[in-house]
Amino acid sequence: MAPDRLITAAPLHNLRPVGGLPTRTGDVVRDDLIWRSAAPLSRRTPASEAVVALGVRAVVDLRDARERASTPGAWQHPVLQARPMPVFEDRLHEIRFADLSELYAVMIDESGAALARAFAAVSEHAAGGVLIHCTAGKDRTGVLSALVLDVLGVERTLVLDDFAQSQQRLGPSYLAELFADVDAASLPGIAAHRATASPPELLEGAFARIDGEWGGSSAYLRAHGLDEDAIPRLRTLMGVRDEA
Repeated sequence: MAPDRLITAAPLHNLRPVGGLPTRTGDVVRDDLIWRSAAPLSRRTPASEAVVALGVRAVVDLRDARERASTPGAWQHPVLQARPMPVFEDRLHEIRFADLSELYAVMIDESGAALARAFAAVSEHAAGGVLIHCTAGKDRTGVLSALVLDVLGVERTLVLDDFAQSQQRLGPSYLAELFADVDAASLPGIAAHRATASPPELLEGAFARIDGEWGGSSAYLRAHGLDEDAIPRLRTLMGVRDEA
């Protein structure tokens, strides 16, 4: 089955490659090594077979332990290595935020080391095929995927457009699975909004913090512990040249 048909058929919402976009050097980022998605919420069909069919051999799970407990054994497969890499370091339930922009500010300001570790795991496993996911695959996954594309030299406008795709891909079927054990009529509108919204302004705000405080994505990741060789190694693997 062709990759695009596998994506359509897979029991994973918001499944797509982190790649396939042009860079400022005129290269195109490979679209067959790094993938992103929502969490494997389906009770009916295991997701592991679908991602293995895409060539994935490692999964970087950005959720906290409480979230992972809701999908036990999701990635049990002989050829898959699951890597828990919680962006909020098991503190998400403690964070109070009025809107998603506040959560993104917390993520950038307080979770830099966790994002750098997750980036390193993606770089380490990309050659064998790696999937990044959180719950919806739009916030933590969206920021990490944006950092990957940004350091690979994709224009920011394209990175923002890619980020915003999540809110088109996360619709009623996703919400139905996410809130399967909850009476949907009792949910406040903000719950559905937080679960599916990914306007580009959220990522613009995150980049503004990264640029203003650290001078760009590469410097941000390195300041938070990323090995100096990780980004050049990933650029080579993903088929993009260094910028002059």
